Amino acid sequence: SEAIVRRALPPIAALSLWPVSVFAAEPCRFDHQQLFFVGTAVEQALCLTRRVRAYGELDPAANSLPPPLDKLVGTIADISVPQLRAYLLAGGRGESTLGGSLDRPVSRAMAGDPHAPLARYFVIHDTSTPALGADAFPEDIDRASWPHNKLDSWISGDKSHAHVFISRTGESATAVDFFEPWRATKFESQDTLLRRKGLFLHIELVMPRRYDRDGSVANEALAPEPGFPQAQYERLALVYVAASVRAGQWLIPAFHAVLDTGRVDAHDDPQNFSIELFAAALARALTDIHAGHAAAERYVPFPTGFDGQSHRTAFRSSLVNATSTNLKETI
Repeated sequence: SEAIVRRALPPIAALSLWPVSVFAAEPCRFDHQQLFFVGTAVEQALCLTRRVRAYGELDPAANSLPPPLDKLVGTIADISVPQLRAYLLAGGRGESTLGGSLDRPVSRAMAGDPHAPLARYFVIHDTSTPALGADAFPEDIDRASWPHNKLDSWISGDKSHAHVFISRTGESATAVDFFEPWRATKFESQDTLLRRKGLFLHIELVMPRRYDRDGSVANEALAPEPGFPQAQYERLALVYVAASVRAGQWLIPAFHAVLDTGRVDAHDDPQNFSIELFAAALARALTDIHAGHAAAERYVPFPTGFDGQSHRTAFRSSLVNATSTNLKETI
């Protein structure tokens, strides 16, 4: 089973008191047959990563993605499993903390149907927990001394809210292997045919929230500013690389709040997330990984029984077919 989504926003009546751009609040159009959002991979990412503000207000889509995302999303991942594994070993990082073994592909849509496309979307959430009420954010939320940076407390087996959790100190833990089809948004859970289950990989970033005195009676609307420290972006970038290598394709990033746009009790995360800082962290990670390419190829054998090329080729074919289709159906 998969997690039940949570962190509902205030009632719609309360939301109406806040200025929300009609354009920004439009959902991204989705083709239910092809299991793909409208447009090229870059256009999809621009729609799906509109900045999330308090009460789930969305900024209009940006005109472009920051590099290197602008050249990567939707293209074949150019990092091999042995290359990434060598880099992780050299840095003392365990692949088990990045979504599971690199030897396995990611989940497939339609609840794991072997003929369905591999996961295409990398969904970023924030935990919105703990809710601190009117208290100020603790000074140590970005340090190991803050108890909510202990990731064991977030892992709940088949009741976990995401595949991977990332603390504000830059550590990560896998609750559910990326190989397992999972659902963590209303966009997925309201699909009774389960076609979308497995199409999305879910990552939770630890983030506390505060009560907004100007909002509804009960809310957890206010997030720290800036939303996330550099260590969290660095680890998120590494999880993104690991997931994309397993998919054979650079995944399309998406925000939880954007996926659930227009739905009752939609969520408002990840709040104050900077796609620019994420892209910068990704650029640094790629530079470091590529710098160790020769050593990786020389010393780390390709895992026995892992046919990386076959699932990469299948994924590329499904992307080409989907993006060439005239997508008209909306969510």
